[in-house]
Amino acid sequence: MVTEKIVHHIVQELLGTDNKTCPAEENVEAICQFFKTIGKQLDESTKARRINDLYINRLKELTTNTQLAPRLRFMVKDVLDLRTNSWIPRREEVKAKTITEIHSEAEKTLGLRRGATASMRSGRGVASESPGSTSPGAYPGHRPGAGGMMPGMPGTRKMPGMPGIDSDNWEFPRTRSMPRGNGSGTQPSVRIKPSAGMSPSLNPRLLPQGSGGLISGRPSALLQGSSAPLSRPSNLVYGTETAVQVPAPVKSVPIASTSPVLEKPVAPVAVKLNMDDLKRKTSSLLEEYFSVLILDEALQCVEELNAPAYYPEFVKEAISLALEKSPPCFEPVGKFLGFLLTKKVISSSDVGTGCLLYASILDDVGIDLPKAPYHFGEVIGKLALVGGLDFKVVQEILKKVEDDRYQKAIFDGAMKNVASTPSGQSVLDSQAQYIEGCKSLLQ
Repeated sequence: MVTEKIVHHIVQELLGTDNKTCPAEENVEAICQFFKTIGKQLDESTKARRINDLYINRLKELTTNTQLAPRLRFMVKDVLDLRTNSWIPRREEVKAKTITEIHSEAEKTLGLRRGATASMRSGRGVASESPGSTSPGAYPGHRPGAGGMMPGMPGTRKMPGMPGIDSDNWEFPRTRSMPRGNGSGTQPSVRIKPSAGMSPSLNPRLLPQGSGGLISGRPSALLQGSSAPLSRPSNLVYGTETAVQVPAPVKSVPIASTSPVLEKPVAPVAVKLNMDDLKRKTSSLLEEYFSVLILDEALQCVEELNAPAYYPEFVKEAISLALEKSPPCFEPVGKFLGFLLTKKVISSSDVGTGCLLYASILDDVGIDLPKAPYHFGEVIGKLALVGGLDFKVVQEILKKVEDDRYQKAIFDGAMKNVASTPSGQSVLDSQAQYIEGCKSLLQ
């Protein structure tokens, strides 16, 4: 166990000594998890609770700090809400259950005695119980249709419509007019008395089972298949033994066989992904690329999208996700988009439209990510160097942004990136007219 003194030292290290400085993102995430774990213990004593109040006040300040990512600010708010609710989470944490706990819950739900499911699985009680017993945990030895405490398991009571059992252990069908009984021999049975022509050694009970053979030189009508239904004898009475008249064999009428009609195979139809699927796949492939930075694999994933009309939105999503990263991935995303341009997967028009889409939301994004406009300008500069953008489009991008500071940050980032390379000077010379147009917008 960690002492309280060490706990306070850990909290102070994570929050930092300077209240004006925003802690590192990993420290904020760690302090949130730390308070979820030991916050309740810190509030138990009066002295520790007073110190804990200082930590909570510091966390409240972080919820309004724009230097902190929105995800972390909401994480801090969750900790504050947890403390307000006396450290009781709003949702019960789902944990894995052991097989014993699952069996216990099943016994309570089904109203079984304790340990019944374990005895069912191990098969205990077969030797000790009498045949046909339906007590919990006892498997019936000789009775068909018996089962367990759960439906479909040994020991279950017979359901309505299940066959009954006579005194000779033969099954017979139930009907609505017959009493159900307990299957111990009280059910009336239908007996078939052999006729004079039948062999006395032949058991008449075997006739309904479909056994083949001849009876007194004539084939049994019960063995003629399903070509015609058999009529029910009128002199058949339950509970008595009567003779059954065997009807004459009925000749089956041959049915002309028809050749099956072969349907023409239907060509597979290409499935077009909807916008939600495209966004989900885009997010997945970009996360993978920013993690491993392998251009060829990312290129293959973009080609598999097979949605040229979606590519402007793809460019916007790529820039947005890259600039939200910590640290921002403006270098990799610029390299990736330039690579797609050189491979002719996306066009300059797709890049320009995608940048305009991102510029239209930059005023809102800049509130949470103050450095996003400058990094966006650096991405624009990289795309201008590979011919994906010209400064005429940059003019339109600047017009989409309302904040003057963001406009200047975008232009400064683009110019710095273009001017930092030897090939950038030729770009600046060839597009001097449009560059002047951008400068006039900033005045």
